[in-house]
Amino acid sequence: NCSSRECGVNQMHQGPRYKIPPPPLEGIETVASVLSISDDLVFNCLVDIFRIDVKALATSKEESEEILLIKESNGREFIRGGKVKEVFFLPNGDYWQVKNGNRIMISSEKKLRQSIGVDRTAAIEAAAEEEYALNEELTINKKKEAELLNEYKGYKIQWNKDQRTLRAINQQIEKMQSAITELKAEADEAENVTIDTTELEEDVKSAEDSLAELKEKQAEVEKAIEELLPNIRDVKSRLEETTARNEKVLEDMTVAEAKIEEYVKGHTERNAAVEKKRAKLQQITEVREKQKEVVQEATEKKDESLLKARLMTHKTKQDREKKKRAEEAQAGDGEQQTREEDTTATQLLDSELVNIEPVSTKKEPSYYKARIERAVKQIERERERRQMSERDPVVALEKFQRAKKSLDAKLIQIETIEKNVNALISDIKERKKRWKLFRAHIAFTTNITFDEMLNKKGSSGQIEFLHEDRRLKLVVQKDNTNEMSQTKDVKALSGGERSFTTLSLLLALGESLETPFRVMDEFDVFLDPVSRKIALDTMVAVAKELEHRQFIFITPQDLSSLKPDRMLKIFKLKPPERNSIGGPSQQTLDFEPPARE
Repeated sequence: NCSSRECGVNQMHQGPRYKIPPPPLEGIETVASVLSISDDLVFNCLVDIFRIDVKALATSKEESEEILLIKESNGREFIRGGKVKEVFFLPNGDYWQVKNGNRIMISSEKKLRQSIGVDRTAAIEAAAEEEYALNEELTINKKKEAELLNEYKGYKIQWNKDQRTLRAINQQIEKMQSAITELKAEADEAENVTIDTTELEEDVKSAEDSLAELKEKQAEVEKAIEELLPNIRDVKSRLEETTARNEKVLEDMTVAEAKIEEYVKGHTERNAAVEKKRAKLQQITEVREKQKEVVQEATEKKDESLLKARLMTHKTKQDREKKKRAEEAQAGDGEQQTREEDTTATQLLDSELVNIEPVSTKKEPSYYKARIERAVKQIERERERRQMSERDPVVALEKFQRAKKSLDAKLIQIETIEKNVNALISDIKERKKRWKLFRAHIAFTTNITFDEMLNKKGSSGQIEFLHEDRRLKLVVQKDNTNEMSQTKDVKALSGGERSFTTLSLLLALGESLETPFRVMDEFDVFLDPVSRKIALDTMVAVAKELEHRQFIFITPQDLSSLKPDRMLKIFKLKPPERNSIGGPSQQTLDFEPPARE
């Protein structure tokens, strides 16, 4: 087994080669047209995974744009031919593509390297240098990220200060306007009375001057806020860009480490294979020498047996001749005596012995019959041992073929089940990975919304999601400009602060929920008037933004500050009817039927 860093496995079904379209124009090639792939499975895998049929190749950027790029009068751009999605060109492997009518240029930051037919030592050194460079770049990017975070925090603190100043100015403006209104009302009432209003007129004039100064100051603060907002957005964009670059650097480092580990492992495996081959060669050499000795011994035994056979043939021939002469002597004219020759003492020359061929003798029929009977008995014993009752060869062959076919079908079924199991395991891993990304996204958006809700009251906060322990930790800073007011224990907050924090947490979590109805009962019991007004305005604004959901807020407090409209309805319960017997009775709401359009 190998890890994801060491190898990649792609699973595909065997099938015919895909029919892909040729290059769109002359002078432009695709990756599929320049590669020579004889294996259909490999070709189909490259088409499905790496899309080699829609990636065009060109010698330069200018040539690729001149041949393939189409520009319309309205400014939209397209790739000629319709099949090509990406166009790569030399010298650095950069490419461009068109999305939604806009051309996008992607630069290749890696140097193109030859990976076939080269020494891997240089590749390892290059990968090590690249890893060192990536580590340096990662360090620099982390420093930049820290600087951007500090700059972003400074802008955020300044923005919070300006917001607080703006709220104070608005409150002073409201007080001044109410004072002016009261003075005007008193002036209208005192028209018929002869009173010296010089002092009052001076007060009115000073109030109007103060009001004008406050409005100018408000305009300056709003202008300062507008000037700071682009800087904050710029810092956010630079922070996101730096984070993306850091992630890309980490991915490149992971790829480089995987390549180094793959090469080192391959080198070790090749050395082990060479050592194994050498040991096997040594073993084969030893076996060969032993076989030579065995062959030589067998040859000597054969020559000895052949010599004995030739001597036996020669002796048999002499015995026959002797017998023949003896018979002729007995049939003669009275010769009773014959001279016996001692043939055993006759010495034969080697050349004469070589010319003698042994006579092949045939066994008696009884010998072969006994051997046949022994073979038949052995066959019967083997058949009984294997429990083979069928004696007809044709029927036995049919049974064997049916059993083999059933076995092959079962093996195919087992292989299919194994493939399905592997596919399910891979799908579970992919789903779990996406679920973790989705969970991290929900935690990030909830944290941002929670901080924005608290900022409306001049506070700030953060949520720590402890997924492993299934707990939440809240960090609340009562004054977003004073870090000393930060607390991690919610119990240390007052009742109103704790209620507002809980309300902000519920609204932040509600952004990620898909429930069509939300009901909140007596949410503002422990809130002070300012926090209660902020909470009501915030919840009403959130409810109006989410038109596809319905919010129900239940409170015993006064709602005169809210004005009903098309999306905001206020229903009030009647006072309970009390009697002397049963006490207060249950009341119901009289909902008006919806208006017909």
